[in-house]
Amino acid sequence: MSNQAVIEMEEVVCDLCGSAESWPLYTLTDTLHHMPGKFVLRRCARCGLIYLSPRPTRHSISQYYPPDYAPYRPPIEDERFVLMRYMRRRKLIKRRSLIERYSGVKKGRILDVGCATGLFLHEMQTSGWEAVGIEPIQSAAEFARQRFDLEIHQGMLSDASFSLQPFDVITFWDVLEHTFSPSAELSQAARLIRPGGLVAINVPNWDSFDRKPFGSYWQGFDTPRHLYVFTRFTLAELLSRAGFRVLDWVCFMPGYFTWISSVQRWLDARHPRLARAVMRVLMFPGMRLLFEPWFSFANWRCTAPVIAVFAQRMSR
Repeated sequence: MSNQAVIEMEEVVCDLCGSAESWPLYTLTDTLHHMPGKFVLRRCARCGLIYLSPRPTRHSISQYYPPDYAPYRPPIEDERFVLMRYMRRRKLIKRRSLIERYSGVKKGRILDVGCATGLFLHEMQTSGWEAVGIEPIQSAAEFARQRFDLEIHQGMLSDASFSLQPFDVITFWDVLEHTFSPSAELSQAARLIRPGGLVAINVPNWDSFDRKPFGSYWQGFDTPRHLYVFTRFTLAELLSRAGFRVLDWVCFMPGYFTWISSVQRWLDARHPRLARAVMRVLMFPGMRLLFEPWFSFANWRCTAPVIAVFAQRMSR
């Protein structure tokens, strides 16, 4: 897309409390794909929710998700290096084990919102779960259908129609921060999930050790794809209003690659000549193992770059 392309923008109010009063935290640009536009990250003056305004409209946001966007990764079996296959496989198994632990279900019905190319759903399906996904990007949805024979609905959660059978689990892995209305998404999830069912949400961690040092280059902002940044308080409030009770907060993701994304953004802006050399070293297969003790400690302290919340739908 040309740097002179015109992007449709919109101003919004707080999605949690409806207040129009806010104060700016940062004026941000797209430091990942260098697409045009300036976006203001704001904090609601009433409840503290952090959100972008102005932001791209629903019609224009797809321009910020090119085909090489990172979440659209190839299947594990297609990875070139054995170590990468092992690490990615371990991450999927960890997600499945957490779902089974907090839901109390070994083989149930699961919906993955924003399922990308279906890698997580494939793991659940092969373990005996009835796996359903929804994905707004057509190419990713089609890949998941053809490669893994998954039931994938192409579009948004609010637009999809499902069978009357409720879900045992609904997951939002690295998705809720991309949505235009987290409150609407969670309310819809509450309608689709059985009483006592589980919702699992993975988001950038506002309390991460690397947010303040990297400032506006922090990967958790990923402007303008991330329309919201949640603190534990604001996400818990959104869940409570939708009818969910928080069970636990867990940092379980290997935060190394999220951290080096922040490193790359910072280097590209401050020391571009060093960026390529440093990233070549940090991306070398096995390099992350040197940092494993630190990120394991950060996970234990819940200060890793990414945090998950597990919540149960309350009976009404």
